Amino acid sequence: MERSRVARREETKTSAKQTNRTKRPKKKKSGGSGGKGPLWKKLLLIATGLFILMLIAGGGFAAYAVATAPELDESKLRDALPLKIYASNKEEIKKGGTSREYVSIKEVPDVVKDAFISIEDRRFYQHNGIDFRRLGGAIIANITDGFGSEGASTITQQVIKQSFLSSDKTITRKVQEQWLAIRLERDYTKEQILEMYLNKNYYGQESYGIQTASKAYFNKTVDKLNYAEAAMLAGLPQRPSAYDPIQGDPKLTKWRQTQVLNAMLTTGVITEKQRDKAVDQPISKLINPVPKSKDDAAYDSVIFDMVSQELEDVFGLEGKDIYGQGLKVYTSIDKPMHDYMNEAIKKDQVVQLPDYAEAAATAVNTQTGEILGIVDGKKPGTGTARRNFAKEPHQPGSSAKPFFAYGPAIENEKWSTAKMLTDQETEVNGKKIGNYYDGYRGTNTIRYWLKISANTPAIQTFQQIGGDTVESFAAKSGLGLEKDESISPAYAIGGMKHGFNTTQMASAYATLGNGGDYIKPHIIKTIEYSDGSKIKSPVKPKKAMEDYTAYMLTDMLRDVLKPGGTFPSAALAFDAAGKTGTTNAYKDVWFAGYTSDVSISVWTGTTKSGNNNGAGLSGPTNSTMAQNIWKDFVTKTRDRTPAPFEQPSSVLSIGKELYVKGTKEPVVEKRQYQLRLAYKHPTMKTRSLVN
Repeated sequence: MERSRVARREETKTSAKQTNRTKRPKKKKSGGSGGKGPLWKKLLLIATGLFILMLIAGGGFAAYAVATAPELDESKLRDALPLKIYASNKEEIKKGGTSREYVSIKEVPDVVKDAFISIEDRRFYQHNGIDFRRLGGAIIANITDGFGSEGASTITQQVIKQSFLSSDKTITRKVQEQWLAIRLERDYTKEQILEMYLNKNYYGQESYGIQTASKAYFNKTVDKLNYAEAAMLAGLPQRPSAYDPIQGDPKLTKWRQTQVLNAMLTTGVITEKQRDKAVDQPISKLINPVPKSKDDAAYDSVIFDMVSQELEDVFGLEGKDIYGQGLKVYTSIDKPMHDYMNEAIKKDQVVQLPDYAEAAATAVNTQTGEILGIVDGKKPGTGTARRNFAKEPHQPGSSAKPFFAYGPAIENEKWSTAKMLTDQETEVNGKKIGNYYDGYRGTNTIRYWLKISANTPAIQTFQQIGGDTVESFAAKSGLGLEKDESISPAYAIGGMKHGFNTTQMASAYATLGNGGDYIKPHIIKTIEYSDGSKIKSPVKPKKAMEDYTAYMLTDMLRDVLKPGGTFPSAALAFDAAGKTGTTNAYKDVWFAGYTSDVSISVWTGTTKSGNNNGAGLSGPTNSTMAQNIWKDFVTKTRDRTPAPFEQPSSVLSIGKELYVKGTKEPVVEKRQYQLRLAYKHPTMKTRSLVN
C-alpha cells in the first residue's frame, strides 16, 4: 500500500515535468512590461521625430524663400508693367492706344471700391494681407483637386504678384507672395494698396487702370460710374478678352457682371432691387466707348488679340496673371511677312477688291504650326464695329475635298491616286449634285478629279467611306465640326453649316506638308515673367494621318497648280501644292496652298452684313483674286527656296501614280524598286529588270 502511494507520487512528478517541457510560453500582451518598450511609444517617437524634421525642413525652406524674395520697390508697386510682345526677330510689337491714366483713390467712389472688394476680397479690411479663412478653403481644394487648383490670393497678394512675382503655382512663389503681402500691409494703408490695385489692373480695350477703362467703355471719368458700370469693370481683370463688352461674347460679359452684382448683394452694398435692375439692363445700353483715332486700328491689334487668347486657353493664365506685371511674350510672328501681307490686302496692292468685298489670310510654319502672319481683313473696323475675318468661319467650298473625301479614302482604304471613279449624275437626299462645268466627264482617276475639282466623284467617295470615318479624319487634321452640326455628303464639297477660318485651313494643309502631323496653330513660342523665369509653348504635334496619306494628297494637289488644274497660272519655280475653293455665287473664294516651309490660306468674299446684301463677288476676275494673293504672298514673303516634298518609303510610285506600299503585287513592287536603284546608279546591271 505504502509503496503504491510512493509510486503514484513519483509518477505524478514525472508527468508534471513532461507537461512543463511541452507547454508553449504565453505571448506577452502588447503594451506590457518587459522587452524594449511598448509599440505605441515607438510609433509616437517616430512620428514626433518626423514632425520635428518636417518643421526644420519647412522652416529652412520658408527661410530660403523669404531670403530670396525681391525687395518692395515702390516704383514697381505703383506702376503698371504692361504686357510686351515681341516678333520672332525680338522686335517689340507695339499696339496703338495702350495707355494708363493714374487716378487717386480719393477720386474713386465707394461703389467702385465695393464692387472690386465684393468679388475679389470681401474681408480686405479685416486681414493683414493673408485671408486665412479663404486660405483654408483653398488648401482643402488643392488637396482634393491637386496643387494650384484653387487660389486664395487677396487684393494685397495680387498687387505683390503683379509687381514682383511670376504666376507659377509653386510653393516657393506662394511663400514669397504671402511674406511680401504681410510686409506691404505693414508699410502701406489699405487705401494705398487698393489704389495700387485699381491702377495696375488691365481691363481690355488697351486700357490699364480703372480711369482709362472707365473712359474706354463709358466715355466718363471713374467718379461718375454707377453700380452697374462698376460691376462690369470689376469683372474684367479676371479675363479681359473673354469678358470684353465691346469685342467679347455678350453672354459671357453679362454672366460675369451678374456674378459681381450677386457678390455685392451678398455683402450688402447694393439692394436686391438694384441688382435686378442692373441684371435686366443689356450691356449694349451701358457701353458708350470713347471714339478712337484711325491710328488705333493698327493691324498689330490682331496679334495682341491672339496672344491674349492663347495665354488664357493654352497657358492657362487668368487676366490678372497676364497684364500689369511685366510679362514678356515672344511670338513666332515674322514681322516683315506679317506687315507685307496686311499692306497688300488693306491697300489693294495685289488685287483690287470691290468695296463690298472682304479678305483675310493666315500663314503658318508647315513644320512647327507657328503662326507667321495674319490679316484680319481689308476693313476690319474699330471699336464695337471691329471684326476679325481671319477668325470668323467661312464656307470652304472645294478646299474641303482633301479632308472630307479623298484623304479619308487613302488613309482608311488605301486608295491609290489611280483609283477610278465615274463623274456621273449623283444625288444627295433627292437633290442632284452638279459640277462647276456643264455635264459629266465619264470615268477617270481621283488624281484627275481633284485636279479639276469635280464634285460628283468627291460625293461618291464620301458615300463609300462613310460619314463617321470622314468626320474623324477631318477632326484629326484640325477641321472638327461644331456640336450643332451633323455631317452629310455635302461636306465633301464644302457645303457646311459653319465652315472654317483661315487659320484652321492653313494649319490643316500644313498637316499634309509635314508628313501627317497636326500641330495646333499657335503664336506664342515663350513667355517670360518679370523675375526672369520662362515657360515654353506646351503645344506638341499629334499624328493625324499616315505619311503615305499626306504625301499622296500633296502629290495630287501639286497638279492643281499645273496646266489643266484649277490654278494653272501659278507657274512657281519651287515645289508647292494647294487647292481652290468656291461657293455658290462666289460668296466665298479660297486658295489654301503650302510648301515644305509655309502654309498660307487666303479667303476673299462677302458677308451677310456686307454692303452687297450678302450677294457674292461679281466680275470676271474675282474668282481668281484669292489665288493671285496667295501666289504673291508665297513668292514675295520668303527669302529662301523651300525644299521639295520628300516621298516616304511607304509610298510606291508607278508611272505618275502613287500606291500605298503593299497594295500592289510583290513582283510589281520589286520591279519598281529595281528601276529606282537603276535610276540612282546608272552603272548598275539591269538584267534582273526583265525578270
